[in-house]
Amino acid sequence: MATCSHSNTASSVSDADSDVPLQAPEIPLAYRAVRGGLWVALGSWWTIGFGFVANIILTRLLAPEAFGAFALAMFFAQLLRLEPKLGVSQAFGQYKETSGESVGTYLGLNSLIILAGLLLTIVAAPILRALGYEALVVQVALVLALAAALESIGALAGVMLDREMCFGPTSRLQMIVFPLSYLPAFWLATHGGGVWSLASQTLAYSALMSVGGWWIARRQLLHIFQMRWRFSRPLAGRFLRFGVAVGATVLAAMLLTQLDNFLIGTIVGVTVLGFYDRAYRTAQWPSTLLTNMVSRTAFYTYARLQDDLPRLRKTVTMVLWAIVLLAWPIALIIFVTAPDLIVLLYGERWLPSVPYLRLLVLIAAARPVWDNVTTLFMAIGKPRLNLVFMGVQIGVLIAAGWPLTLLWGAVGTCTAVGLAFAVGLVGAYSVLRRNLGVPIETSLLIPVLVSFLVVAGYMLVNRLTDINALSVPVRVGVKSLWVIVVYLGLNFLLQPRLMRGRVEYVGKLARQQGET
Repeated sequence: MATCSHSNTASSVSDADSDVPLQAPEIPLAYRAVRGGLWVALGSWWTIGFGFVANIILTRLLAPEAFGAFALAMFFAQLLRLEPKLGVSQAFGQYKETSGESVGTYLGLNSLIILAGLLLTIVAAPILRALGYEALVVQVALVLALAAALESIGALAGVMLDREMCFGPTSRLQMIVFPLSYLPAFWLATHGGGVWSLASQTLAYSALMSVGGWWIARRQLLHIFQMRWRFSRPLAGRFLRFGVAVGATVLAAMLLTQLDNFLIGTIVGVTVLGFYDRAYRTAQWPSTLLTNMVSRTAFYTYARLQDDLPRLRKTVTMVLWAIVLLAWPIALIIFVTAPDLIVLLYGERWLPSVPYLRLLVLIAAARPVWDNVTTLFMAIGKPRLNLVFMGVQIGVLIAAGWPLTLLWGAVGTCTAVGLAFAVGLVGAYSVLRRNLGVPIETSLLIPVLVSFLVVAGYMLVNRLTDINALSVPVRVGVKSLWVIVVYLGLNFLLQPRLMRGRVEYVGKLARQQGET
């Protein structure tokens, strides 16, 4: 039976009765990182592709109110979820030794946290009703809390697999489970299920991933399951001390990404929130493409290279390059084609989403860049930096979000989100440049310039030609082709040696890993 190769230094393990490490031959880290990153990217692209089609179907079947109620319920379910906020998984992932003590402590501690989070949501349900939120929103929040608990149970196995750089099996599982999870959603949507269609997909996905994740872990991580797991109070304390800072960062990230839903759902209403949610989800395509690769592959790679500054600097630069090369063209396509894209995908009744979409996709384009630096700070044991920057962002969002939402509705919320995001991004990368010497200017300056040229060129073409006389599908296709050709072409034209060298480097690593 094949098992995942693990690092001799960072992942050595001991059996139940001996202190002798059980080790497998180590495949070079760069090869495993690239190969694993390709699997994660493939799984993400499949998820995006299928989710793209599935959400088009659901959006055409369901009313905006259903998406609004779901988004508001998700805010409460995630707010009350404890497991990500205590950061034990990140603490275990950053911990260098894999032993029966570390595994047993991780599993035992996180299991208690998962149960406590579910109970907290149950206790909070009547309080939400007393505050005036609809019974339907509260009921959906309870179901989503159950789904979150199941997801966390599966994540216990997923973290152990990711720690051993076993990204392929879990990515393949995700590619199978994701489409299956939509079957109950489609059935309910065609039978008047409304918001429950959306909730059923989340619940089904979490349950299937949990079962499948543990099945894979049992087959792939034989050396871990052969250990004698034991709980250590001192180690649990260490995990919690590290994890509290990470968890506070996760809470801050959750507020940054979902506080807008709370503001709109509470101040403006769930119908407008439904339009905003569709715009937000569509705008997230660029970041969704790379979020898993950054948060999973990059985290464990950065953690292993935290004591090797030159290699760490090179890896951070490569990840940043991949982000702007892969995610930004998609964001530009969405920005340029927004009205046509909304009509093509969702129908004309969703056109009120267009102004939100164009504002949000600009923020979403920078989201993977932000995820990269926050992942790095966590991996090298400095999660408090994330907390500082996110605290500033939340302060800006709260200070600006409430009055701007009252003044301009959802457009005001978008403006506040963009302002908060820009403040945090500039601050975080200033620290990164000062401490690690990562060449931020050379990594971002030309792609930003090229992005402006793409939009300016499109506006000129739009003015000088009769492109909007074409049918909607043709318009979307022509505008998308324009963005891709001009963006990639200008990047290669303005920095040919760098682009050619990095493409060849990634290709070489992928080929060598395939031959290993």
